[in-house]
This record gives sequence, structure tokens and C-alpha cells, in this order.
Amino acid sequence: MKKIKDDPQTRFWVTTCKYCGSTFIKFQNATKYCSDKCRDYSTLEHTEKRVRKHRKKHRSQTDSYWGLGSGYLHGTPKNDFKEERKAIMMERRRLKLPAK
Repeated sequence: MKKIKDDPQTRFWVTTCKYCGSTFIKFQNATKYCSDKCRDYSTLEHTEKRVRKHRKKHRSQTDSYWGLGSGYLHGTPKNDFKEERKAIMMERRRLKLPAK
């Protein structure tokens, strides 16, 4: 980071964007990104990494939430046989399993 002027009225720095690496002029010391678009994309990437890490950590603890049964099937069967069969067929379709 290079300081161009020392006058407090026109203080700015030439620096590089943390996301895309392009050179830009910043007027505040806390600025990290050259545009709102770069800031938003960086936030999305950070959130994606955080969510993946969370899911990987908790996947084994909550298999019922992440795996089979998270769609149309629930812990208790339906009272009507036709509704239960329909739920099973929808779950098969969701999981792309062949029908018998």
C-alpha cells in the first residue's frame, strides 16, 4: 500500500483488490475491494465455504436430515395406504431410484 498524498483533505492510497487483484484508489483505510460487486462475490464465497464446513462437520450426526427421508417420508407412516405409497414413490423419484 503506497500513500500518495499526506494532506488530510486529499488523502488516498493506491492498493489492490482482495478479490480480483486489480489496482484501485481507496479513500478509507478499511476498504478492501474495488467495487460492491467484488465485495458481494467475496462474501458469497466465504459463506459457501463456511456452510460446506458446517455440513461436513454435522453430516454424520444428522444423517436423517441430510440423507434418506429428508424429502417426502417422515418418522411416522400415514394412516391411508394410498397416501403412504404416493409418498414412497415421490421419494423414489426424488432420489432417482428405479421403480419396481
